[in-house]
Amino acid sequence: MPKPNLTDAQRVILAAAGARDSGLVLPTPKSLGDNRGTLGVILKSLLTRGLITERPIMPDEMLWRDTAELGRTTLVISASGLEQMGIDPNEHVKHESDNSRLVDETHETATTGRLGGALGTAAPAQESAPKPGSKLDALINALRTSDGATIAELMTATGWQAHSVRGAISGNLKKKRGLEVTSETVEGRGRVYRIATDEAPE
Repeated sequence: MPKPNLTDAQRVILAAAGARDSGLVLPTPKSLGDNRGTLGVILKSLLTRGLITERPIMPDEMLWRDTAELGRTTLVISASGLEQMGIDPNEHVKHESDNSRLVDETHETATTGRLGGALGTAAPAQESAPKPGSKLDALINALRTSDGATIAELMTATGWQAHSVRGAISGNLKKKRGLEVTSETVEGRGRVYRIATDEAPE
């Protein structure tokens, strides 16, 4: 399949995201300026073309928007976007998993903000119960079953990509909601995740 034509700005954004182990699109490179209107149009175009994707935000990440479906979200490069930049998506996932563990252990501080508001302002650390029937609600329900769920099963339940599922577990469930998510290798299924406690600590 031929690669889509991209503007210079779109290529700069994808190249920068592909160079990050996390795959984060935000913040965009400084060379593109800070005109939120222009950047918003470029990012929405990349979203429409499936070259970047939306996922629940993790601590110290820049906010893209606040939605009823996903809650507060950020943007990451998609598998198609990685391929567009000549990067093997499978190899990038390995780096992303290693980086997620590093962030869990060190909780490094990064510059945060929201594209829809004043850049550089931190997103408020508050989290309400997920909307019933939302993808986040489906994720939590799947993890609360006695059999737990694999990443592939959680992808089916939510419609998210693997990195979005992992990001939601690590950032939204563990850090923001205080839920204890355990995992174990089950014969015939692979690694299975489940919520070990019914309620998050106050």
